[in-house]
Amino acid sequence: MLFLPLVLAAAGDVRPYLNTGPWYPSDPAQLQRMLDVFFNEPPPPEQGIAVRAIVAPHAGFQYSGRCAARAYRAIPPTQDIRRVILLGSSHRSGFYGACVDDHDAWATPLGAVAVDGDACRALARDRLFRTDRGVMRHEHALENQLPFLQQALAGREYRIIPILFGSLKNSDFSRMASAIRPLIDGRTLVVASSDLTHYGADFGYTPFHRDLAANLEKLDKGFIEPVLDLDFKRYFAYREKTAITACGFVPIGVLIRLFEKKGCRTSLAAYYRSGDLSGDYSTSVSYASLLFTEAATAAEAPDSLDRGEQRLLLELARSVLRGRFQGQPAPAGLEERFSGRPRLLRKSGVFVTLRKRGELRGCIGSIVGVEPLCRGVAANALNAAFADPRFPPLAERELDGVEIEISVMTPLLPVTDYRAIRLGTDGVVIRDGDAQAVFLPQVATETGWNLDEFLGRLCRKAGLERDAYRRSPAMKFFTFQAQVFSESEAGK
Repeated sequence: MLFLPLVLAAAGDVRPYLNTGPWYPSDPAQLQRMLDVFFNEPPPPEQGIAVRAIVAPHAGFQYSGRCAARAYRAIPPTQDIRRVILLGSSHRSGFYGACVDDHDAWATPLGAVAVDGDACRALARDRLFRTDRGVMRHEHALENQLPFLQQALAGREYRIIPILFGSLKNSDFSRMASAIRPLIDGRTLVVASSDLTHYGADFGYTPFHRDLAANLEKLDKGFIEPVLDLDFKRYFAYREKTAITACGFVPIGVLIRLFEKKGCRTSLAAYYRSGDLSGDYSTSVSYASLLFTEAATAAEAPDSLDRGEQRLLLELARSVLRGRFQGQPAPAGLEERFSGRPRLLRKSGVFVTLRKRGELRGCIGSIVGVEPLCRGVAANALNAAFADPRFPPLAERELDGVEIEISVMTPLLPVTDYRAIRLGTDGVVIRDGDAQAVFLPQVATETGWNLDEFLGRLCRKAGLERDAYRRSPAMKFFTFQAQVFSESEAGK
């Protein structure tokens, strides 16, 4: 069924759509069918986490449409989005700074989307911005994002802020981001529109002449990595070093400046080249879609355990171990015992770690919550002491010299790109067929491993080749955070 957005402008000053034909179908039904295919292709989207920003390509839909859709379809259907800031680069006009729009709405074959006129007028008062209808009217970088927005945000009331960039010197990226940042709140989505490498004689860019597919991927991934790391300095330096022809260099740079201090999670949703589709890399354009999503940690969660609850769980774990040596059965009635502590009764993944003189003496737990937290602590204290196959069973004489540490898990979240893993913050689960392994967040901090060493050792723990995390197409990554506390911290 043809979608018409809630913000349809029946009258007023509407920018007409100009980029049908070679870019996307002008027939509404045909365009809708194309979008439906893109948004329903496997694998299914990994939804549930609020999406704060997207990088998406803007080429002809038959080439880059699938790539763009992989980012847009990750937006949860329940996410409340009222404003979309569109960042693009001018392909037709040369100027310094940025242009904003003064139309009431922008049209596509699927309807018209309203413009946030107040926000555009506020930006236009800044010295780096201006209003120029001639520049905005003939540009495809922003227009080509609208059908994807209309599909992804169907049924939601939102307005767009179209911003088109010209050139920008290094020092003004932060200045530009400072002007835009006040418009971003919890109901705002930011979209940076860009294709990546334009390779070939037609584009005047041939930095290599052999192994085109492999070298293109290497070049593109070198560009993508500092974006995922939100590292503007390295991002800007890479462009200076390679002269990579990513047309959205400026809007992506502004996007990095907007989010570099927000602690969001970044991931690569899709990547391929037009040469992958045509088989001809001598003239090829690369496409990637990236996600900037909400990143909450256990320490930030409003229902984290307080100091009193931490002490109760640590005391429970030690009493269970002491009771085993005294011949007592595992404790019963824990739910009644902790009935006034609802956080200790929720189903949470939990690990119990034993350390002797700072060295690991046992560690067992469950990533996924299958029983009340208090019961999980009691069971895993016994498992860590007596069922960890790496160590002999704990002896009674060792008990007083053992320190107990408890790690309470947040739910698992899928990650599409392992480079988005935050060492020291994220625990990681890998799955490849029947093989599986987990490292807690503190492993990276305690060992000092970099990401390659961390994931390589995790693969070996799962019984896989060390580089399986890079080579196996079936490898799945999940992250979690943990609230970690020990007897020495809580006051034994």
